[in-house]
Amino acid sequence: MRYGKNYRIIDTMKRMSLMLFLMVFAFTAPIYAEAFKVTTLSTREKHIKTYRKDRGEYLWKSSTWSTTYESQGKWYIKALDEGEGIWGNGNQFRTWHAETIYLYDNNAIVPRISSLVFKDRGGVTVESLTVKYDEKDRRAVARMLNSKKEFEFREGLIDKNALGIVLMNYPYERENDFVFPMLTNEPSYYSMTMVNRGKEILTVNGASFECYKLQMVPDLGFLGIFAPFVPKTYFWYTVSSPHEFIRYEGLESGLNTPYIVMEAQD
Repeated sequence: MRYGKNYRIIDTMKRMSLMLFLMVFAFTAPIYAEAFKVTTLSTREKHIKTYRKDRGEYLWKSSTWSTTYESQGKWYIKALDEGEGIWGNGNQFRTWHAETIYLYDNNAIVPRISSLVFKDRGGVTVESLTVKYDEKDRRAVARMLNSKKEFEFREGLIDKNALGIVLMNYPYERENDFVFPMLTNEPSYYSMTMVNRGKEILTVNGASFECYKLQMVPDLGFLGIFAPFVPKTYFWYTVSSPHEFIRYEGLESGLNTPYIVMEAQD
């Protein structure tokens, strides 16, 4: 009985800690936020190879590209991503297709709809996420296969699937950090701070590139004391304009997914 009682106490503490952790991430808001300006858009298809950081094991490959189009007198940006390989913490083969559509007005971008579909080797859908953004009603509605979540639509909100577009247009000349809200594919809402860590020379596929190194830091609120234990997230983009993606290091998706390296192949 003593061991059972202790187990219940420990289990209750774990549940309370998890609830507190999720609440902080769900409701923490930035002190201030900025909106990205998009003046450069690359429509060239980019190919990416991904492997585990710890042992160099190949995981998956993907292709990304963007297009612009006009509809009813308004301009839009569509960002696309397709890939296949071993994904997530289950080591299962997956294929995926992601699309995000942004309203593009006077160099400002506003998300409209985002979709992500994962399929198994047999072509059966195993995961899906569709997010509809309503700027007028100030909300974003995320629908998964068997559930739904709602989030507040905040100024400067970025959908994770289009992060590559905004980082190509990041204000690299500034010294101050850049704070913005982002909705991820979990789906979860985070306040992010982008920190410019200076310049580095990277060699990828036998070619050397002078790059800006960015670190993306989530706001942990009063749980910031645990920040040293959260895996770090880095991006490298070329110093030369247009600022092209070269490398990413960080978690593949959520907290339980592998720490990966993504590298441009062309």
